[in-house]
Amino acid sequence: MSKKREKGLFRKILFYTFAVFAAFLFGIIVFNSLIKPKLIGRRDVVLIPEVRGLSVESARSKCRDSGYRIRITAREHSSSVSEGTVISQVPRPGEGLKERRTIQVVVSKGREMTVVPDLEGQSLRQAWLTLQGAGIRRGKVSRIFSYRDSRNSVIASSPGTGSEVPVGSQVNLLLMIYGIPRTFLMPDLVGMDMPFVKDRLERSGFKIGRVTNRRAEADFPDAILAQDPPAGSFIKEGETVEITVSTVK
Repeated sequence: MSKKREKGLFRKILFYTFAVFAAFLFGIIVFNSLIKPKLIGRRDVVLIPEVRGLSVESARSKCRDSGYRIRITAREHSSSVSEGTVISQVPRPGEGLKERRTIQVVVSKGREMTVVPDLEGQSLRQAWLTLQGAGIRRGKVSRIFSYRDSRNSVIASSPGTGSEVPVGSQVNLLLMIYGIPRTFLMPDLVGMDMPFVKDRLERSGFKIGRVTNRRAEADFPDAILAQDPPAGSFIKEGETVEITVSTVK
């Protein structure tokens, strides 16, 4: 091939390469200036910031920096989000929204509170129903005995009457039992699960005293290893049971 023909071929390759590059560059310009604005509506679209978990003032400041406003649409109680903190937002973080638009947020009112009612003089069943109506869960029942002739009734609660507590909290009761305490034969608790036994004993009017942990890798965690009073002995209603449980730590 002659040098003249080689130069001509080189010029053609150079020309076509330049033409392809120019067409590609032109396509990018057309897309950014004409097509993309139509797809997203306008060129001033900004990604929505994350404001969940922020205080209202911090959320306002963050949105203001991004060109948005905040509108509080509701305030709700929350057991996990502190008072004055954003729980949720619409639109969601990361979505595109035109500037100077509004982000709607729900703000926490904190945990819903309730007041411990006056339970003095009520039977145990009446007290449980009263607590349930106030949004309070059953707690422990401690029993003391009196030889006077009267009916069994609640004489105190913990927290006490008038205390403000979160809805769903537990309230413990002190129950006065009139008459002679009943006597029971102590069952064998060894090998049983501690949480299960503790719940059953307290519901039956007994108290769990000292709980001792002892390393015992051959047993499951929280398995009862020893008890006092021992199995087969007599125990009166309201008395204390001491337990040794296994631990693998």
